[in-house]
Amino acid sequence: MSLRLPVLCAALAACLAGCVSQGPFPSLAPRPAEREDWSEEPSHAAPAVADDAALRTRIAALVAEAQAGARAFEADLPAAERATVRQAAEQSDAWIEAQQAISRLEASRGRTDEAATELHQLRLARAERPTSAADLAALDAAIGEVGAIVERQQREMDRVNRR
Repeated sequence: MSLRLPVLCAALAACLAGCVSQGPFPSLAPRPAEREDWSEEPSHAAPAVADDAALRTRIAALVAEAQAGARAFEADLPAAERATVRQAAEQSDAWIEAQQAISRLEASRGRTDEAATELHQLRLARAERPTSAADLAALDAAIGEVGAIVERQQREMDRVNRR
């Protein structure tokens, strides 16, 4: 047993000596790429994109459609309020009249909802292709404006439906 240990140590030393190459070794100093600061994403200038007149026209048309829907909603709102003020038994004439008034109100609100949906779809489509900053700002402003109309209409619908 005592003879095996020295032989094993000698074999291991010979193996390790053979693994070490003789000659010039690469430097262990940091390479130039390792000295660079990679903590921040490099910024790339966005390519200049011209404003799209067709997009602006479409945005304006959708905002106008939403505003027209808001006017129709406001015109139908008093009738829905009057119809829902009265307590009515289900399936009675007054109940049916209230349901019809609420349906008309929902239909007039649909114009605004459709315009809002299309504006959001335009925004998603434009996110995938080059679009000028001014066009994106106009699109975002239109989404905000129409979104405010939609929220206002939703509050009114909730109020009328609670009745």
